[in-house]
Amino acid sequence: MGNSPNIIDINNDNFQSEVLDASQDQLIMLDFWATWCGPCQSLMPIVSKLAEEYNGTLRLAKVDIDQNRQLADQFAVRSVPTVKFIKQGRVVDEFSGALPESEVRKIIDKHIIRVSDTLLDAAITQYETGETDAAIHAIQSISQQDPHNPRLPLVYAELMIREGKHDTAREVLQSLPPATRQSDQVITLLSKIELAADAADLPAENELLARIAANSKDSQARYQLGTLYTTRSNYAAALDQFLELLKYDRKFEDDAPRKAMLRIFDLLGDDPLVHTYRRKMMASMY
Repeated sequence: MGNSPNIIDINNDNFQSEVLDASQDQLIMLDFWATWCGPCQSLMPIVSKLAEEYNGTLRLAKVDIDQNRQLADQFAVRSVPTVKFIKQGRVVDEFSGALPESEVRKIIDKHIIRVSDTLLDAAITQYETGETDAAIHAIQSISQQDPHNPRLPLVYAELMIREGKHDTAREVLQSLPPATRQSDQVITLLSKIELAADAADLPAENELLARIAANSKDSQARYQLGTLYTTRSNYAAALDQFLELLKYDRKFEDDAPRKAMLRIFDLLGDDPLVHTYRRKMMASMY
């Protein structure tokens, strides 16, 4: 570790070159520590591991405060461990105490462009231009190179959903850490999987429209049409169908139209459609 270019001991003599100057090209994780500090000893393996993992885009600069009191005073360090993140010569973030690896990683990822992100963006472009197999293979390869990139499993799950491989997408999402599985993005992707499963055996749109034209209160046809529109991301049209069904047959399939509207609201988040149709839904129910 002592010979690693990603980890260096800092003193007054090399601070300018190894921290301020180096921060023009990479993120510097300036760790103020002391030999007598227990939490410092707990944190050091974590920040050292991360410095090696981000290989070249992140450097760990260690400052022993007992040997470099002037630097500690310059950065107003009052307790150890204290970590300052330096980018282009200025402090862009910091924390005190021994944080877990996941929390340190979150701070780093706010200020660094991972090589895998650039490769991932290229793979997404491949997919959008029709190079499906090449794009999926590229993402799988990138995941092996940088398994800690939080974007990778989400993008891969999204593509699996679009490819109709819903079981694979569900497995990827369910393998994520519990906290991540509760995120809005993961919940949205799981909702898409459920919707896709619902739409697997739906009749054609023209057939459903013809049934509704023949009988405007064909509840099953109207619900199926709303589901079909949802899978096509035509959310306004879907909400119109579910809302109409809610007005005359609210109890259809155990309150299915209301549940379908709520699921779309979850998918859309803060979209203006949510506010508009939530009001309409409440008005139709009371």
